[in-house]
Amino acid sequence: MMRRFIYLLLLLPLAGFSQSIKLSGQLQDEKHQPVPYATITLKHQPDSLVFKNNLADKDGRFAFSGISKGNYILQVSAVGFQAHQQRLTLSGDAVLPVIVLKEELTQLGEVTIAAKKPTVTRKIDRVEFNVENTALSSTNAWEIVKRAPGVQSGGGELSIRGSKGILVTINDKKVYLSGDELKAYLEGTNGGDVKSVEVITNPPAKYEASGSAVINIKLKKNTQAGYKGSLAGSYVQGIYAKSNVSTSQYYKTEKLSLSGSYTFGNGIYYNEIKEVTRYTAGQQTWEDELRRKNYRDAEHTYRAGLDYAIDSLNSLSLGTDGYIARQNHAQYNVPTRIYDQAHQLVSYFETQNNRLAPNHNGSYNLNYEHLFSGKEKISLGTNYTDYRSEADQDVRTAYYFVNPRDARFTTDNTQHIRLFSTQLDYSKKSKLFDLETGFKYSHVKAANGVDFRRDTLGGLVNDPALSNTFAYNESVSAGYLSLNKDLKSWSFKAGLRGEYTAINSRSVSPSELNSQHYFNLFPTLFIQDKLSPDHQLGFSYGKRINRPQYSYLNPSRSYFSPNSYLVGDARLKPAMTDQFSLNYDYKENYHAQLYYISERNPTIQLPFQDNATNTLIQKVTNIPGNHYYGVDLSTSLQPAAWWSVDVQAGPGHVESSFGLADGTVLHNRAFTVNGSLDNQLTVNKKAGFTAGINFSFNTAGVQGPARVSGTSSLGFSARKKLWQNRAEISLLVSDIYRGEKMKVSSNYADQHNYFTYYGDSQNLRISFKYNLGNTGLKAKAAKAKTEEQNRL
Repeated sequence: MMRRFIYLLLLLPLAGFSQSIKLSGQLQDEKHQPVPYATITLKHQPDSLVFKNNLADKDGRFAFSGISKGNYILQVSAVGFQAHQQRLTLSGDAVLPVIVLKEELTQLGEVTIAAKKPTVTRKIDRVEFNVENTALSSTNAWEIVKRAPGVQSGGGELSIRGSKGILVTINDKKVYLSGDELKAYLEGTNGGDVKSVEVITNPPAKYEASGSAVINIKLKKNTQAGYKGSLAGSYVQGIYAKSNVSTSQYYKTEKLSLSGSYTFGNGIYYNEIKEVTRYTAGQQTWEDELRRKNYRDAEHTYRAGLDYAIDSLNSLSLGTDGYIARQNHAQYNVPTRIYDQAHQLVSYFETQNNRLAPNHNGSYNLNYEHLFSGKEKISLGTNYTDYRSEADQDVRTAYYFVNPRDARFTTDNTQHIRLFSTQLDYSKKSKLFDLETGFKYSHVKAANGVDFRRDTLGGLVNDPALSNTFAYNESVSAGYLSLNKDLKSWSFKAGLRGEYTAINSRSVSPSELNSQHYFNLFPTLFIQDKLSPDHQLGFSYGKRINRPQYSYLNPSRSYFSPNSYLVGDARLKPAMTDQFSLNYDYKENYHAQLYYISERNPTIQLPFQDNATNTLIQKVTNIPGNHYYGVDLSTSLQPAAWWSVDVQAGPGHVESSFGLADGTVLHNRAFTVNGSLDNQLTVNKKAGFTAGINFSFNTAGVQGPARVSGTSSLGFSARKKLWQNRAEISLLVSDIYRGEKMKVSSNYADQHNYFTYYGDSQNLRISFKYNLGNTGLKAKAAKAKTEEQNRL
């Protein structure tokens, strides 16, 4: 019996081959000329699943083989022609009559006009900012994210509606970096690979519950057979120069799809920080001017992916991406002046901080997807990330005026973080409702070591009180369920996610053991009613968690100078966020959203001055809470055929509470207004010449006990296509009048300090891009990418 069964399995493929059908045809235009290199797709009926893809040859001919009897849909797409579709019933080999394609009135190859397709698309749970084929695509992912609707940037950080607890993902997978490292990684990501940016203020249950909001960067990937690629380069001039060169490559056959990109960058990244602290005990004012030159001599950012269609129902994909910067180093120069009450100079010292900061990370992912039908599928994905960094510094201080002397200390700081995650997702669409459910497990293992040495008469000697070894382990087990139902004019989407978190950490100096175990439920709800063809009303609610980034949990002191250091806290609590919003849309073009956000125990980096020792401490701590409410208003206008405008503005109110050492809780409040105006101009359509003018602003706000000054930015961009659209040159001028310079000040109890920050945001960028292969191939978002990296 078993032998017969084996024979049957072996003979089944032969039976399939014996019944296979061949299909062929030819494509011509209305002038009876062949249409080469068009994409032909054959789909099953009635589920519309893609059965085969093919590419016409130079004579417009195409052929399929290995087809079974049945009903099919044949689709044809070609650059500059209208899409063609026809139904087929195949019972034997067939040669189709010549398929005549009609030309489009506007050639796709000329230029993408923003007025024809607004760059901002609003959906029930997110806003999508499309940057493909715009001047912004010649920049990098950081510059693109800064321009996304509702996103504010200041001091090298991103925020949405005042909150900095943001989860950044690439293709729905978390970027395991934060702060300066996240900024550097996104600056190294070629903007030409970015399709769009999604701003998700209330993420559904499928998303990890971490972060008060999600910024998802969607990368491009081919869906049509053939090859295309690009070579690009940019030169940026700010206070210092920066440059990069990059390439992107895509190749797809019927079953196999390959993609890859690489960017090499170098340059000097500069910022200025001026700190002023009034110490009450000694009646002195200290003024520091920190000028930081970060040399990124050789940055490598890479991404590679492979997708394989096993058959029409099963697919496999694997990929890797990473960032390598082994030659990063920096020079920090910090002159410090000390004044008495009459503002007379009483002392002066200067600190030179020479740093070596090599770091690299690599991420590897494997995904499998099975389609039961066009309405039901299951997928399994795993991801592993390895992150290593060093921060070695040699700090020398020369004291003048009072007790002239030299002092020196060094620190060697190493960090190794390993992250593993696996996720199973299932979805099914039915007449009753649409279902999504899944499970995820992630584990993080982090190790950090600090060797602090002081220069004494005998040389550099280890200081055990300031040296430390810190180990951190975290695991999160999660499951979710989401249901979606459309009922006449109503749309409902409800979800519930549960996450169990287990944390264990150990610090040697200071000696601390920390263990936390907690389970949380995160409900989400979306309701939308299309009141009439012109009016739509919606409501949403979501609960989120914001776990502290890993470096904030390290209680080791990180010194910048003899009188300034950063210290974390292993016992930081996760922040919990509740968000409510009420949405109104008019004619799908005018949008208003009323929102309220409540954060409990948010983590902030709080400047704290020790008046007894004249030391300024950057202290990472939880504060009681933040509350935000306001209105977001937006629309897309077209004053003329050559001019389109995206407008966003909204008033808001923020209240931040924080505690004093004596248990007193203070409240810091501010009324805020933010807005942006993005003009897109078609200067010369036939010549492929477009331009843009962007202006954005934020009025003053608060951050814990601090008040943050208002900022604004004016930018200009221009883009010109060359050589029959094979190439393009772009110009981008950012922060024309340095309006992004910010000031953060604290004045309460015995705390009187402020600092100003400028991050070399005023710059001019010139970019050139040359397209290779079949430039008519369209692109889509790539496979998804995980979720613990944002906290590195």
